Amino acid sequence: MKKVILLSLLVLSYVVESNAQKSEYGDNQPYSSYWFVNELLTWSPENDKEAKFNISHVPLASRFLNDSINLNDDAQKIPGIIALMAPHTTNFHPSQGFSTVKQYAFPFWQYIDYFVQWGGSANEGIIVPPTAFWTDAAHKNGVKSIGTVFFPPNVYGGKEEWVYEFLVQNEDGSFPVADKLIEVATTYNFDGWFINQETYDLVGEMGALMQQFISYYREKSDLKLVWYDAMIDDSRVIWQDELNEHNQMYFQDGNTNMSDVFFINFRYHEVNLEDSKTIANELGRSEWDLYAGIDVQSKSYMTPVKWDMLYKNGKPNNTSIGIYWSNATFDISETKTPEDVYNNEQKFWNGGPTIETRFGKSEWKGFANYFEPRSVINELPFKTSFNYGLGKFYNEKGKTVSKTEWHNLSIQDVLPTWQWQVDSIKVKATISFDESYEGGSSLFFEGFENAEIPLYKTKIDLDNKVTLNVVSKTAEDLSLEVYCQLSSGELLIFPLKNSLSWSNNSITIPSRKNVILSEIGLYSKGKGNAYVGQISLHSKNESKPTTSEFRVEGFIDEKNAELYVNFDAVEANIYHNIYYINEKNQKIWLAKTPSKNFYISKIPTKKGKIKIEIQSENVGGKKGKIRRKIFDLSK
Repeated sequence: MKKVILLSLLVLSYVVESNAQKSEYGDNQPYSSYWFVNELLTWSPENDKEAKFNISHVPLASRFLNDSINLNDDAQKIPGIIALMAPHTTNFHPSQGFSTVKQYAFPFWQYIDYFVQWGGSANEGIIVPPTAFWTDAAHKNGVKSIGTVFFPPNVYGGKEEWVYEFLVQNEDGSFPVADKLIEVATTYNFDGWFINQETYDLVGEMGALMQQFISYYREKSDLKLVWYDAMIDDSRVIWQDELNEHNQMYFQDGNTNMSDVFFINFRYHEVNLEDSKTIANELGRSEWDLYAGIDVQSKSYMTPVKWDMLYKNGKPNNTSIGIYWSNATFDISETKTPEDVYNNEQKFWNGGPTIETRFGKSEWKGFANYFEPRSVINELPFKTSFNYGLGKFYNEKGKTVSKTEWHNLSIQDVLPTWQWQVDSIKVKATISFDESYEGGSSLFFEGFENAEIPLYKTKIDLDNKVTLNVVSKTAEDLSLEVYCQLSSGELLIFPLKNSLSWSNNSITIPSRKNVILSEIGLYSKGKGNAYVGQISLHSKNESKPTTSEFRVEGFIDEKNAELYVNFDAVEANIYHNIYYINEKNQKIWLAKTPSKNFYISKIPTKKGKIKIEIQSENVGGKKGKIRRKIFDLSK
């Protein structure tokens, strides 16, 4: 119970801080949504002027493990990870990013199956959909994006009436709040809800009514549902630390799948997990639908964990894993710089140091060595510039087009599948935030002797030839070769040009019937430094996107303007680059977005006039025609 109460305390502590944060933003800044129950019941996209900024326009990508396992609802069950992240306060969370790199971005999507945007408090609101740019990044990586319904413990402001309001049932059997949750998820394009009911002293058959609520939600939608082990069948809040007869009604009811994910509270012992697996199987469910919680909120990779309960023989054992507050990698960073946070991320996911605890020494094992990484690189075109989702600047073809810091996970690229399965004695591999070919980051390698560097797991059909482009630059006596592993067992190796400046290497992979390109990586030879700025895969006939017509609504003060940019059309996997042309006729990058509506926080303007340029781009990097317009905001 203490761990869950700690959660509530921390969420509450955000409120004072976030009120101060509002002053950092423009008067017309749109924010991510959050509600109390009565507010949700009156909400609609039509009466919420900020709703249009909170819609994700990125479809959920399909994922795979290998040639035989596609990760869809009909695939064989495998162990997975659900990650609960609290990247920002509940209130005043900008809808589409920040103008600083000192905000959290997540680089290890390949190991998780569900992302839950954690939030909510008694002082702000208890129903929190995921922010659109987090859903964009999750979907691009094939990860399901989940919102939170959080009923706090009474001692931290939770009110019984909120639960009663939530569970109101009409005479026809419908639940108005369930209908609203479905409407929000459908409108904002995310994948479901996490229900965390921790408010106690409820009167009446609330446990049975909650079961009916979930059953109705499941009947009316295909949305996912995550249930947290707190409330039990008789309406009391008693954490069971396992699946048992008191809470299984929220997991499986006869032939009805009540929850896709059952998040087990943190105080379990091995027998709890063994018994939970047995009950899940008896109910006709996979044990991998159970997720044993790990609370890493305060210490991240320095948290003592009894790994022998979770892993056996190098694999997950009995249940999947639920990580609470995995964004602690950011919280424990003293500098909050991307370099420091990414260093923490590598320790967290790949395994970190051995620490001293009151039980003796504890090794943080991480997850990369126990879970096979997922991949979405199964169709063409594919392009990555190793964009982390934030930057101290923005480059295009190696030239700086913005010197302003930015943070927008909507344009985070698919990062390497393996980060990093390399011999660290032979090569140091990381992400550089000081150099890029496109965006704000690139791959950096410091080579000491010959090494193999696996990068991406792929599943590309070679029935027709494929063009592989690699942009790189090297220094000193280091050279790079790109390798392509084929499902036939053949290994193709291509040397890359040695150049002190960015060099494009175009490689043709010949067609081979019934053969798959299954892996892309690098060989480093010699000593020195190298950057890789882009990797792309293309087929022969790829059309350019159509750049949408657009309009601008402006809000001006003496010297600057805030803008709402609206596009006439939005297509799946099409992004809009937004620039303004300054008085020196220089093109300055403002943003890149897949959204139909986008907010620009600050642009210098003279007498209210501003020139905006738009150019659309597809996921393979092909760009449409340029559209320029001059707007007079003073009228």
